[in-house]
Amino acid sequence: MRLFTGLPIRGSLRFTRYFSGARLCGKSVINTKNEGQSRLDDLNVRTMKSPRSSQNLSKNLRRAFVPHFNLTRYNFRDDLESVLLKCLKVKSCTTVTTAESYDLSKCIALLHSQGFQPVSLIPDEIITFRHHCNGSTGDIMILGQSGSIICWGFDEATVNQNILKLVEDARTNPLNPDEFESEDMDYVELENKLQLESVQLESANHAAVKYLETSLLVGDLILINSTDPGAGLLHKAAFSSGFSRSTKLAVLENAMERHIVETRIITEKVSKGVRLNLKRGDALKSIGRLFLIRGKLNLYSELIETPDLYWSEPQLEKIFKETSKYLDIGPRINILNSKLDYSTEETRALMGVLSEKNSTVLELIIIYLIAFELCFELYHFYERYWLDSKSQLDQKKEHET
Repeated sequence: MRLFTGLPIRGSLRFTRYFSGARLCGKSVINTKNEGQSRLDDLNVRTMKSPRSSQNLSKNLRRAFVPHFNLTRYNFRDDLESVLLKCLKVKSCTTVTTAESYDLSKCIALLHSQGFQPVSLIPDEIITFRHHCNGSTGDIMILGQSGSIICWGFDEATVNQNILKLVEDARTNPLNPDEFESEDMDYVELENKLQLESVQLESANHAAVKYLETSLLVGDLILINSTDPGAGLLHKAAFSSGFSRSTKLAVLENAMERHIVETRIITEKVSKGVRLNLKRGDALKSIGRLFLIRGKLNLYSELIETPDLYWSEPQLEKIFKETSKYLDIGPRINILNSKLDYSTEETRALMGVLSEKNSTVLELIIIYLIAFELCFELYHFYERYWLDSKSQLDQKKEHET
């Protein structure tokens, strides 16, 4: 059975169809005046939680709103989510991208100087340490290549006020505070066998119990199985890589939007036939920004590929890909590349106009130079032939007299 997710409808719902072979198992959502309400009554539509802060409201639109059909065989994850929310404490996982990258060796030195005990979880990629703040204790993960900090057990306000400053001096090409991108989700953690058994007893759907053996996304909730602490930490690292991928991509998306806003004015002037006061250097800077965004997306980072570690760890790879799919990483990368293609073509067209304008100026300069040269030649001709012939005639007349 495969799940096919179509295009968004008015930004709120997605058409979802379930297929088993050639047989249609679910029904399409048809929002008509007469049948819409009755159809929606048969659906358990998942909605996103409200944002915890106003720093970046657009992040809540990145996630898919998928309707769940009221069929028992497909409802085990919803049942499991409700059981987990009932039995376990819900915590917050916050991801913040603050720079192009972090110098991990410098991060370790800074953390040691402040009394923390950082551990290199994945060499040259992820370091982690335990942190206690405002009565909460959780794991902090710093991803060097993505310039992101993922805080398990802390909300966004605590992260911004207390955690980011711990390693702010280790940032490479830091972003301005208004350019920071964040993502927050709720998670629950199975910390021991007793919690696992209590959830198993509470769950009425025995088919869902097998999913408790590992970490996974259950609806809009993250389940971390930390009955094996080492495995639980690696599972958090896999989720962290997926979340940092989203916030890193959001930084590039915002940079692209700023470029579009800046160049739209020029495009509108061209469409109205208004004379452009644009210099070639400005156009080169514009296309340079586009190449830099494209490079950060496709060349200088692992945004478009799975990190090497997860190829050898099937469970970690599954978590990473599931998280990326949940946050619509693939479609967002395709959309950003399409915008880059169009904007690059637009900038090259402007550069062509400027080059033609410069060519016209050069042609006029050449024409003026030729005209001056012609004037000089005519004057020389006048001196050589007209004045010389006149002086010879005068001398001849004097000689005759």
